[in-house]
Amino acid sequence: MNGRLSLSTAFDGQKTVTEDLYFAPPFKVYSPFYDHKGWAKYISMCGSAGVLAGDKNEIKLFVGENCKVIFTDQGYQKLFNTNGGVSKQSIKLVVRKNARLCYMPHPIMTFTGCEHFSMGKVNITESSELIFSEIYCCGRTAMGEEFGLKRFRSRTEIAIDGRADFIDNTLIAPAALPIRQKGFFEGFTHTGFMYIYTPDKTMLESIYQADYTGDPDSAQLCATHTERGIAIRALGHSGEEIFDAFQNIAEKIAHKNSV
Repeated sequence: MNGRLSLSTAFDGQKTVTEDLYFAPPFKVYSPFYDHKGWAKYISMCGSAGVLAGDKNEIKLFVGENCKVIFTDQGYQKLFNTNGGVSKQSIKLVVRKNARLCYMPHPIMTFTGCEHFSMGKVNITESSELIFSEIYCCGRTAMGEEFGLKRFRSRTEIAIDGRADFIDNTLIAPAALPIRQKGFFEGFTHTGFMYIYTPDKTMLESIYQADYTGDPDSAQLCATHTERGIAIRALGHSGEEIFDAFQNIAEKIAHKNSV
């Protein structure tokens, strides 16, 4: 199945509105919900149980000037056993001047035998704001399927005014890499990253300086500077705990000085 989702937004002088929306199965998107701060929240829903061999899904978002958009999905994305085949996904995000985008899908769940490739390209401006995250699960841990996948690769490039600021290149290939050892998952089963850019340098520095230490049995986060933004890495035993930790950070940024 070749799923397609394309969304463009515009600011009508009072709020963010949908300028253009197209989707093809398995995707479906309803009209946005608005919170009390004026953010338009779009939720992508999937009409299939998950991603199968041969599936090629494509997501495109164009956030117009002065818009405030939250984009997420209805739940975990499941990557099923591809039985020797491959599934693919491409993501393209464009955030115009003075626009704000919070792109936070739920964790990706890999099943035994799956092979999946994802490519993301994100372009923003110096006056834009971006919160972007991806979370990967090693498998259905409750079913004893830890690292049973064949291969998972996700590459995300984020550029500001055409200049690359952050590139994530995640490769999980248990047969080829010592996944459980130091330098890799180190006993954890879930990982993810979050990228943050805002023109508010004080906010960026507060995110970087935050205390991310906590219970050693909970999600572990570490922040680092990119050239112009902040990247946060996470390891954990649950996709939900990483997702919640990322959401807490996103809410602090998204609701700062909003009117």
